[in-house]
Amino acid sequence: MRKASLSLPIFVLTATMALSPSAKADEDIKLPQTITWSSYTVGSSGYNNTVSIGKVFKDKLGINLRPIPGKNDIARLAPMRSGKVDFGLAGGGAYFAFDGKPPFDREGWGPQALRVLVYNNPDSGVVFATRGDSGINSCADMKGKKIGTVLSSAAIESAITGGIAFCGYTWKDVERVEFPGYIASIKGMMEGRADVVFALSTTSLLYQQEAAPGGLKYIGLSHDDKEAWKRLQQHAPHIVPHTATKGASLSPEKPLKTGTYPYPILASYSDKPNDIAYNMTKAMYVYFDDYKDGAPGNEGFALDRQLYDWGVPFHPGTIKYLKEAGVWKTEYDAHQANLLKREKVLQETWANYLKSAPSDKEAFSKGWKEAREAALAKAGLPL
Repeated sequence: MRKASLSLPIFVLTATMALSPSAKADEDIKLPQTITWSSYTVGSSGYNNTVSIGKVFKDKLGINLRPIPGKNDIARLAPMRSGKVDFGLAGGGAYFAFDGKPPFDREGWGPQALRVLVYNNPDSGVVFATRGDSGINSCADMKGKKIGTVLSSAAIESAITGGIAFCGYTWKDVERVEFPGYIASIKGMMEGRADVVFALSTTSLLYQQEAAPGGLKYIGLSHDDKEAWKRLQQHAPHIVPHTATKGASLSPEKPLKTGTYPYPILASYSDKPNDIAYNMTKAMYVYFDDYKDGAPGNEGFALDRQLYDWGVPFHPGTIKYLKEAGVWKTEYDAHQANLLKREKVLQETWANYLKSAPSDKEAFSKGWKEAREAALAKAGLPL
């Protein structure tokens, strides 16, 4: 994927951190000596991305980049919001958090003021993976099977629900198996506790399964079946058709018709100081050639693979760098403005809703959904 178009539309530095570059650093990049990123769990593609980038930052800038793993969207976002980490990696969950959709439709959360620094738009793809000896070869074989999902991960829950819908089924037609985290779900598939799970094709455990006696296979998502894609995107509008050529059992000679969304996304909250966001963005691009081959999927961080029409606004510090790099076009301003308008509507609606929101959890979420959709409709914005 080089461009994703959606009709719909995570990190505060502690004040005591010094902003002096090391003696080895590029004089134009000024960042703290230690930076923390909220990351995906050990073994995930996102974690491997972080480690490889951290090695380059250490070598080139003398900076220590410390990943703080979180097993789901809530676990990764909470320390970002509290300021315990500086920046963070997100995926489809950023879209749901910004929009106040489940699991962020609960008291204490709501729509989050997120900002993108750098998208990752790689050659890998999101896949529906199964063991090679599972007997599942296509959608027709999924009925009645054990389908894995991840608690408190909106991106995975919506994606796997969308995949089931793509195949013409609902959760009533399959057996739901819940896991506490992404890596746990893939291990569940490998151990036979789930038949099908959602994954990124470059996740290290998939390579292990590929080499295992049972092998690995994927359920393809034909790009020609427009009605099936409509069903999928009703649940996962952040996923678009994509041909994956990198990952376990994949190559340019052995591609897979599937889907994708930007993963991982380097992001912050809106109150991240502009100069910090600018320098973090700049470091990611200045040293791209040094880390691009450091982990599968790193190629997706390239400047020419950035998305300008996705569902989360860019940070002003990032826009400053993109303008200096000559890639920010005036037509991108309108989409940025629309997202900021959407944020204002959602934030104001959330604040008003809390004044008289019910205490019951189910009623709270239901009431917020109704209030959210009414406000967006009134403002002439997509639901």
